[in-house]
Amino acid sequence: MSFRRGASVGLSPVTLGLALLLVCSIPVTSIEVVIDTSLAVAPGTEYGPPNTGTSYHTRVHFKGVLGKSVLRGEAFTEGEGIHLTVRGYNAEHLADTYVERRHSFLVDPADDLYTFAFRNEGRGESVVRFTLEEIWTRPMAIGSPPFFIVGLVAFSLLATGLLILVVMYLRR
Repeated sequence: MSFRRGASVGLSPVTLGLALLLVCSIPVTSIEVVIDTSLAVAPGTEYGPPNTGTSYHTRVHFKGVLGKSVLRGEAFTEGEGIHLTVRGYNAEHLADTYVERRHSFLVDPADDLYTFAFRNEGRGESVVRFTLEEIWTRPMAIGSPPFFIVGLVAFSLLATGLLILVVMYLRR
């Protein structure tokens, strides 16, 4: 087999494999509501861990390499305002934030465990509606089993084609 014929035989799977890998690496974003709760905070008290709806652990999938997680939260209050404290990675800007009616926040990037504490320093009861969403961006092949299989096939085609090209070059 001549080098020219071997090169064309090797380039075909390389091209196909590379094209399929590029399709499988298209980023996909999904939004999931992970906390959606209403709670009453009595005057002079704090509602936080270990109470229900006050902690969340983000997804762990080789963050930074295969995906990125962002947390978006909203707190609505009725009655007295509250102090919201978010503890966790990259949440230093959310320590003791006063919320009178509505407050939205973003933790970008998010990673690991987060806790949320609501403190009422007023004279009346506060009713708080708290929602937290995790926005997760990842390659298409990570979130879909069929695309994961296509990605594996594409990687195999790419490796096989490169191996053919190397062998043909060394035989020349």
